[in-house]
Amino acid sequence: MFNPEKMLGGLLRGGMRRGGGGLGSLVKGGAALGLLGVAMEAVEHYMNKPAGAAGPGMPPPIPPVGASGPPPLPGRPVAPPPPPGGVAVQAPTSAQAPTNDAVLMIRAMIAAANADGAIDADERGAILDRLKSVQLSPEEHQFIMHELLDPKPVHTIVAAAASPELARQVYLASILAITVDTDEEIDYLRHLAEQLRLDRDTLATLHQQVGMEVIF
Repeated sequence: MFNPEKMLGGLLRGGMRRGGGGLGSLVKGGAALGLLGVAMEAVEHYMNKPAGAAGPGMPPPIPPVGASGPPPLPGRPVAPPPPPGGVAVQAPTSAQAPTNDAVLMIRAMIAAANADGAIDADERGAILDRLKSVQLSPEEHQFIMHELLDPKPVHTIVAAAASPELARQVYLASILAITVDTDEEIDYLRHLAEQLRLDRDTLATLHQQVGMEVIF
């Protein structure tokens, strides 16, 4: 199962930045914006779910051999039968999964962590450690590793932020991902804010929500 909201919530809950404690206190205080709050709620729901309970999107139980499946839902296309020989068609990998807003936030956080131009093995390990609490599926682990090894450039992230609200979410996710204590990180955030077309009042509000001053 590929659940980007759960992954995003795990990153925020653990806190990617070196001295950070995640977004939990901000969510409780009402400071989180839209999707980031939804991601936190998703991971809290996942963490509080009884062991063995099936979450949203989990596949139904496999029917016994020879049993016919349920009739297709009205208006739904019928899936083609497997090719001769019983070889199933391989599903797309998580790296090929369509981008949604939670995936964009994850990519924004990883790109910010890559502000100095490299995410080394220790940093990759630290990020993966923070995701252990949400128990990544093989697809999710593959996706995270792919992104850590190949962070998206700013122009790709900005192009996907198709609304002012999403632009604010991308910037907030980025400042939550790093400590902002190096010239490279300051330059990265300045460039990101310019590309996202965030004005000074918006930047001041976003930084205030995470207890940071705008230092550029």
